[in-house]
Amino acid sequence: MREPATDAERCKRPEWLICIGVCTHLGCIPQPDAGKYGGYFCPCHGSHYDYAGRIRQGPAPKNLEVPP
Repeated sequence: MREPATDAERCKRPEWLICIGVCTHLGCIPQPDAGKYGGYFCPCHGSHYDYAGRIRQGPAPKNLEVPP
């Protein structure tokens, strides 16, 4: 992973994950429940995020943002 983070670091309550649904590459909207890792897939340039919004493959440089 390019930007590793544990699930505990990504969400304060384990039953919920809130992340901003904007690809960190060029701002497209990733599709939920899609891609190779069962999380999000950005159809614009092919970035794959896992279920916790962590970047796993593609041109996106960072994980999906988790608001404070």
